[in-house]
Amino acid sequence: MSESELDRLLKDIEQDHKIEIVPITVSGRSLRCLRIADLDEIILDRLENGNLNESELPYWGKIWEASILLAAFLMAQPVVPNRQILEVGTGLGVSGLFAAACGHAVTLSDHKKEIIRFIRANTLLNKLDKVPVIKVDWTNPSPHQGYDWIVGSEVIYHRPTYDSLVQFFQQTLKPNGTIFLAKSTSLPANGFFSKLTQYFKFKKLDKVMRSGDQQFAISIYAIKRKDET
Repeated sequence: MSESELDRLLKDIEQDHKIEIVPITVSGRSLRCLRIADLDEIILDRLENGNLNESELPYWGKIWEASILLAAFLMAQPVVPNRQILEVGTGLGVSGLFAAACGHAVTLSDHKKEIIRFIRANTLLNKLDKVPVIKVDWTNPSPHQGYDWIVGSEVIYHRPTYDSLVQFFQQTLKPNGTIFLAKSTSLPANGFFSKLTQYFKFKKLDKVMRSGDQQFAISIYAIKRKDET
């Protein structure tokens, strides 16, 4: 059943995108990841045609370094029964799927049907088809259940969504819950943290991730409500 669903999904996705399946290893555990194969070409083409609306570019189709580091961080955390984790802006599902593979109760989410197809395909590719995948658009929120943890990587790159994201955190994070966000330190987001700190406090951990000859500086933020310890 899962294989036939995966076959249907891949055929559907291939009508819109050139795709490839690549292996990813984090902290000694390996998964397979379906991603957009020609993302750079898509961005270049849109640039040449003057169609470079940042919010519409399929950045979600890339495996971001911050998602790898967030995956490693979540894998290192003890599995706690009944702790519910929501990953927002999941993209390809890298962080949440590695966490789920380690036994965490994770729900994966994003805001477009197009992205949801990739996430679902990646759950099936890795025999994690029991992991819930839901649509969440924090710019047009509907009521959601509360979560003990909300996690995300590279989700604060689009300034117009800052107010909505902070409001979503307020509505969706359970009392005494924690938000973990990972982002490249080179990405300016002072506006987001200015809005966030009206209601939340945070601690930051800076890490350097190495891949071949390249280095990537990534920050992980642990965020809690101001009136909670």
